[in-house]
Amino acid sequence: MKEFWTAFSVQRRVIFALILRETRTRYGKTRLGHLWALFEPLAHMLTFAAIFSFMGRPSPLGGSVALLILTGLFPFSLFSNLSTQLMNAVEANKVLLSYPHVTPFDVMVARMILEVLTQIVVFVFMLFILATQGLWDMRIDNSLELIIVILVCTALGTGLGLINSVLTFKFPSYAQTFGILMRPMYFMSGIFFVISYMSTDIQNILYYNPLSHLIEWFRSALYISYESSFLDKKYVLNFTMTILFFGLLSQRLVRHKIRQQR
Repeated sequence: MKEFWTAFSVQRRVIFALILRETRTRYGKTRLGHLWALFEPLAHMLTFAAIFSFMGRPSPLGGSVALLILTGLFPFSLFSNLSTQLMNAVEANKVLLSYPHVTPFDVMVARMILEVLTQIVVFVFMLFILATQGLWDMRIDNSLELIIVILVCTALGTGLGLINSVLTFKFPSYAQTFGILMRPMYFMSGIFFVISYMSTDIQNILYYNPLSHLIEWFRSALYISYESSFLDKKYVLNFTMTILFFGLLSQRLVRHKIRQQR
């Protein structure tokens, strides 16, 4: 047991050091670099909210259009950024793998923690902006469900990111392919519309997209008195656990090869 806690303490310090390094690398040493993490999603939300307002399109769930977009943008961004950041984690930190205490898994855990914390801070900040402008009444239907959705989004993005890192290791051009595949998902996952209010034919097409369920789940947890008729929690949980299992398994199978080619 003593050896276990010693190893855990070493790994904890390694991951914390990697998080600090990732923060410096991604956002720089100045506060202006950190503001970019806030600016990009804020620009997305305000741009599309302005377009929909100009078109006279109200939110189907009531309240502001900006809140509708934000509740779709956050789950998508959390999943998308995790799956992309973990895909490139090992390649970006290949030099650090020469240290005996640093493993590829440590690098990806550090990126995962940093990305989740960043996305949550950005989401809370944007909610605060909407609240100060009177566009959100600061009420959440089910806080526990909201936390569960965030955890499921994290698990799904992490699982796919682990798989992506292995595919990128085997096929370097896969990174560009994945980026191309994710672009249509931005418009087909329900960020800008409510899937429950769409026709049955469209719902049948979008049913197999787990992001559609996560966004509907997230909105059901945040909006008062909204229950999605489209949401299938069993499907999205089974899908997430399957992806996470294969992600961990793929890392287990190639971890020695990654170290050998560092």
